[in-house]
Amino acid sequence: MTANENETLTVERQEQGKENAMAGPIDITLTAVKNGNVISILGNGDANIPQNQAATRFNFTLNDGTGFNVKFASLDTADNSTACPPPAGENSRQIVGVTLQNNQSPRTASFTDNNSNLAANGPMNVTYAWNFTCDAGATVLQFDPIITNGGKTGPL
Repeated sequence: MTANENETLTVERQEQGKENAMAGPIDITLTAVKNGNVISILGNGDANIPQNQAATRFNFTLNDGTGFNVKFASLDTADNSTACPPPAGENSRQIVGVTLQNNQSPRTASFTDNNSNLAANGPMNVTYAWNFTCDAGATVLQFDPIITNGGKTGPL
C-alpha cells in the first residue's frame, strides 16, 4: 500500500466514524510458517487509529500450511504499555469483544479497539499478543504488534 492509499484509507475511516458507531474494520491476514520445530506467525497487525475515529473492529484470518493444526488460543492485552509482549491476560479497556473461531477453515479471530482514551493525554500505545496452540512436535510463537490510539477529544 502506498502512503497516499494509506492516507486515503485513514480519511475514509474518519468519515465513517462520524456517521457510524463503528469505523470500518481492519482485516489482517496471518500466515503460520514452520522453521524446524518452531512456527512463526507472520503478518502486519500494527495500526495507528486517528484521534476521534470511532471504535474499530480488527479481523484476523489465519492461513496455516504447516500441517501442525495451528489455532488461536487466547489474547494478551495492555493499555498505555511499552512491554512487548504485554502481560498475560486481557488487561485493556481499549480492546474488547474478543472472539475466536477455530472450528472453521480458515480460522479467524477478532476484537474491537474502542479508541476511547483521552486524547489530551497524547496517543496511547495498546499492546496485544495472540497466543496459539498447535499439534505436538512443534512450538508456535506469539504474534505481538502494537496499536497507537489517538483517543477522543469530546466526552468519554
